[in-house]
Amino acid sequence: MSSFIVDFWSGTFNLLSKISVFSLVRKIAPSAINARFVDFWVLGHLLFSVVAIFIAVSSPYPLIGYILMSYGFLRTFEIVVYQTNVLLFDEYRVVKSGGEYHLEGYRRIVLLLLHNYFEIIFWLACTYTVMTESFDHKWQLGTGTVLGGIYSSFITMTTFGDFDLSPKSNLAAIVLLFHATVGLFMTLLSLARFISLIPAPKTRDAVEKKQIENSKT
Repeated sequence: MSSFIVDFWSGTFNLLSKISVFSLVRKIAPSAINARFVDFWVLGHLLFSVVAIFIAVSSPYPLIGYILMSYGFLRTFEIVVYQTNVLLFDEYRVVKSGGEYHLEGYRRIVLLLLHNYFEIIFWLACTYTVMTESFDHKWQLGTGTVLGGIYSSFITMTTFGDFDLSPKSNLAAIVLLFHATVGLFMTLLSLARFISLIPAPKTRDAVEKKQIENSKT
């Protein structure tokens, strides 16, 4: 009996990719979706995530902050699903269907990944400013300010141990767990993408030369 695990998760993440604003836009105007549109989409959302923090901090209406926070979670989910598909399943689906898979460029995909990485930091910073009363803060500035929210979000995204924040409710604990898991995935993915672009130096070792030659054939 053949293995089914790859097809199972490929289908799962293909289904999850439909839960996104981008998927809705692609369904409404499929002819408008191209590499340039994706570039503007990613860059525009990065700028929007930064603006959202200022709006969440300064708005006198809490509902606006919660709307931005909810969209930030949707966007973060969309990024994680998209990056998982690019990493594991997009090529598999195309080759399995008999097509030829190619990228617009390796440097481009790394740059888009970096945009996504910092966008998640800013969206979760927006979340922490909205939910500031749900956390205890090591830094006295807390997350009620733009700088405090970004600081706490960056620490949570990049630290796999002692966080800057301590949850005071179940929802706050879920937010931290979600953020830490996404941070681990995105950090490892970013490192992998960077390492894959580093050119291998030439070697004088005869055995290593032979291994390199065999890998090319």
